[in-house]
Amino acid sequence: MKTMTGVALALLMLAACGNERAEMNGEPAMDPQDLPVIGTDLVAPMDNAFCAFVPVDAENDDTGPYVLVTTVGDNAYHGYVSLDGEAVKLTEVEAGFGAGMETRRFVDEDESLELEAILLDGGDVDDRAVYTGSIRVIYPAEGEAVKFKGGCRLSGG
Repeated sequence: MKTMTGVALALLMLAACGNERAEMNGEPAMDPQDLPVIGTDLVAPMDNAFCAFVPVDAENDDTGPYVLVTTVGDNAYHGYVSLDGEAVKLTEVEAGFGAGMETRRFVDEDESLELEAILLDGGDVDDRAVYTGSIRVIYPAEGEAVKFKGGCRLSGG
């Protein structure tokens, strides 16, 4: 029970972050309706992704289309999502771990958008770690979360 309360508290604290960054920078807060829509139609932009996540109601976890795909770059993790129907490359800028969950934050190339993925640990199956979770735009405003399921290879290679 304490773990679930801790996870719920962490999610509430993370949810409070969105428009505050814009307001602190003197920028007007963006209307969430003007944010790009995170799609569930991403075609994997590379072979052999490190992590791949499909919509939570998808029948197959392995073949897509995807919500989020990640790969390990030379110096950073990269993510790919579909925003308003176009594949967009993201760079991971922050990762947090604890209480059976991971929080990962990504920015687009010009850092005009920040997205947050929350992954809930579902254990290990065969050669991958299994997760459920969600991703949403958190800057310049808070957008709707898109729920997903999938997994990550247990080794970086």
